[in-house]
Amino acid sequence: MEPNAGTSARIAVLKEEMDAIHQANSVYWKQGQSQTVEERAQYRLRQKRLEEIRRELAELRSRT
Repeated sequence: MEPNAGTSARIAVLKEEMDAIHQANSVYWKQGQSQTVEERAQYRLRQKRLEEIRRELAELRSRT
């Protein structure tokens, strides 16, 4: 079954968000041991959001 336009658009938005998170994580990883407490907290939040995105993508793809 072909995904509808709304599903395809949502998948595209989620992929863009994953790319943005990956870029932010790359900057974080390059800092090495010099991260602040706030930067570490933001990293953990991004990781949690990635899990949410992956679950939503799996659900969206299972519907198609």
